[in-house]
Amino acid sequence: MSDDDPLAGSGEDRLAELRASARGWHGVQMAVLGFIGLCGVLQGDGGDGPTWLQMWALLFAVGALATALYAIVLVGRAAWPLYGPQPELPSQADADYEARVRTASRQLRRGLALTFVAVAMLALSTASAWWPSDASSPSSSGGLVEVRANSGQTVCGTLAQGDDGELRVVSGAGPVTVSLQAVGSVRPVESC
Repeated sequence: MSDDDPLAGSGEDRLAELRASARGWHGVQMAVLGFIGLCGVLQGDGGDGPTWLQMWALLFAVGALATALYAIVLVGRAAWPLYGPQPELPSQADADYEARVRTASRQLRRGLALTFVAVAMLALSTASAWWPSDASSPSSSGGLVEVRANSGQTVCGTLAQGDDGELRVVSGAGPVTVSLQAVGSVRPVESC
């Protein structure tokens, strides 16, 4: 190499910089892995969504974990490489050095890309928690209500669709329609 070459003398520095960068990213990856594990522990029973959605969420969560683990291995190999016997000849050493730089660079890039893929997979997995739930609608979830008329009479059952100005309650004795003007209160109950 000539004295005008801007890369002269920077050979060992390139590999050292790659390894230092990989060590820094390795810590970030460990945090991502911990976050994936924490999300898996904190995730509820997931009973609100349909079965197919729960299965996709499970596949994405397991896939995110596996992808994050593989990404950690790739970046770890770039940060702390294990080598066999080193070549004796200077020309082979230069070629071997360039191969190590390329390999470390490739492992670091792939590991970082897979880390971002793992985070995206985790986001897709947790997005299933926002599936609309029918639990807020008493009639669809089997929730019971007690309707008390202004006259003091009560009816207990599930809400059903009624005409304008009317409240319809399906009780054990059959459907009961109450005018909205006559309704004193409506409250959810555990049993009738």
